[in-house]
Amino acid sequence: MSLPVGQRQKGLHYHSVTEIYVILKGELEGYDHTGHPHRAGPLDCMYIPKGVPHGVRNCGSEDCELVWVHDGIEKIGTSQYFMDGVVPADYPPQPDITIVRFADLEPSYAPFKAKEVEWMRWVVSWVAGREEEGYENYNPGVAAVSEKCGIGMTVVMPGQKSVPYSQKDAETLVVMKGKGLINFAEESKGKWREEIRRLDGVYVPGCAVRGVRNHGDEPLFLMWVQERPQRVGDVVYH
Repeated sequence: MSLPVGQRQKGLHYHSVTEIYVILKGELEGYDHTGHPHRAGPLDCMYIPKGVPHGVRNCGSEDCELVWVHDGIEKIGTSQYFMDGVVPADYPPQPDITIVRFADLEPSYAPFKAKEVEWMRWVVSWVAGREEEGYENYNPGVAAVSEKCGIGMTVVMPGQKSVPYSQKDAETLVVMKGKGLINFAEESKGKWREEIRRLDGVYVPGCAVRGVRNHGDEPLFLMWVQERPQRVGDVVYH
């Protein structure tokens, strides 16, 4: 989604699913039906629970770009819009909007061989399951908690690559910055490779083996969205 300088969404709206924004560029101010503002900048995450009326405006000096994710498939007609920005007085109380700031996410080197030459990379979690319930969460206590999806980012250094891996559930990858070569191994297609650049997206089915190599001259920032939060041990390295 792109929101030009000085522009805003009209009115307020809510969804039947949780909506999650990850900011790529620019500054964004969100607001809910109580008028409480929430500001987010590059690589910050805005977590908007389902049922919360909200809107956003560009509060910076350049066009704002963001990736939005829903934690479920929303049926047409289930979202509601208040175009005048006024929510009925008897609208029930709703959870707060949460901002997960990138500056608060300490990089994790927990993935297999992440500190070794050839495989150097680090990861963060914006949205994850609860660590105490056995879910993989690279930033417990900071990442927003979800039982529906996992969202995070892997940063691969120039000339390095990720260890090929698979996991039970599907995963969508989006290049936020840089470029890379992604290698696949699937039963139906065999082995194949694609170059991916900024804003390219890759849907990876469950159990497919993939690995990414940074063949550029700057770090590769690769956002990942898991269709379900992954439990510790769900990722298998090859």
